[in-house]
Amino acid sequence: MIQTKGFPYKGNAVFPSPEKQDSGKYAACFTIRSGKDGAGEIRYARTMPTNEFDTHDEAISYILDFAGDWIDQNPA
Repeated sequence: MIQTKGFPYKGNAVFPSPEKQDSGKYAACFTIRSGKDGAGEIRYARTMPTNEFDTHDEAISYILDFAGDWIDQNPA
């Protein structure tokens, strides 16, 4: 599943793209791009499933929490 809506945070935008796995769980894949609209360079991308969640909402929640922490620790 491709998610095109970006969530702005401190001059960056987080683009979640949770992917449903064969197991039925959702992998927390996402991209962090610079710029509030996400038009800038890719700052971080997770395309390989490292964390899986039972629901789409749980995956989105994890993505936004992780991305917020990452942006806080890696200011532009």
